[in-house]
Amino acid sequence: LSSVQCRCCLDKILVMKELHMILVLALMATATETSKTIQGIIKAKRAKFPESPLNATQQVLASIPKAQDGAKRILIVGDSWGTVVSGGSALGISFFDQTLKEHDCNFHATSIAIPGTMATDWDSGQMREALMLAATLHDVVWIILMGNDALDQMPDCADTGKSASACGEKLYKQMLVHMGSIVDSVHAANPTARVVGFGYDTMFGGLGCSLITHELFPQCWKLFHSEADGNRCFNEQFLRIQNVWETVAANRSWVDATSILGATQVAAGDSKASTGADRHIDMEKMGPGKYWPDYEGCFHPGVFGGNQSGASIVMEEFYRVYWSGVLGC
Repeated sequence: LSSVQCRCCLDKILVMKELHMILVLALMATATETSKTIQGIIKAKRAKFPESPLNATQQVLASIPKAQDGAKRILIVGDSWGTVVSGGSALGISFFDQTLKEHDCNFHATSIAIPGTMATDWDSGQMREALMLAATLHDVVWIILMGNDALDQMPDCADTGKSASACGEKLYKQMLVHMGSIVDSVHAANPTARVVGFGYDTMFGGLGCSLITHELFPQCWKLFHSEADGNRCFNEQFLRIQNVWETVAANRSWVDATSILGATQVAAGDSKASTGADRHIDMEKMGPGKYWPDYEGCFHPGVFGGNQSGASIVMEEFYRVYWSGVLGC
């Protein structure tokens, strides 16, 4: 194995250990305690941030080859989704690169994504500086964020006694400010660059992953007795991340809000989900477990299974709805 593959395999082992920690701690927590296992994992990831994000980004940018044959330069910014699907998986594969290459797209992609980062990180300090520096060298900036903000904030919000809807609305309003600042920073650095983003795909269907959803929005299962109703309540709040992108893009001509929602449910044959003109997810279900496995922490797409892996499916959908038009391939 190459050094990159070995490092990715080690990261995969650490993710699996973290998941086991979630399961153990959740089982140990009493009915009157708040385990906050999600926040513990985020805290552990954040402890591994590069000492200087700006220096780390400069090192990445130094290795970018010179532009050739009109290839579009794509910058990936954000959280661990950016590293799992575009930064090299446990198999040493960038599913983003692989998908676009399969469609003969002319591009060069660079990832400066950092696992554990939040929107509140990238709109200030060194990460903002790194983003703006990198944006000057790229034509399209794909930003994948807000998941960790939700994972970090929503359990505490639930503890205040607020409803799931009130907590979701609080997250939505906060993210509008932070994401607006981030895309504005890109535009200030490079007025010709386009920014694209989406609100993930529905996930959390893997074995034991309900422990995470029940910690994020416990109100949903206190209010409703059935799992289907609880899932609907959860998904109503989950969709707010997609809504943030749509609102941010509505008054910024350089921002493209696209959507891959429903991709994995449709791939699994769920007739209540659609990726057509009436795109929607099956609100009473989570993402199919085979595409959102526990070994990926429940909130990353699976990387095993070739073109039938979760990562391949979501990147194929991303290509279909956006890159096929932008890159003309």
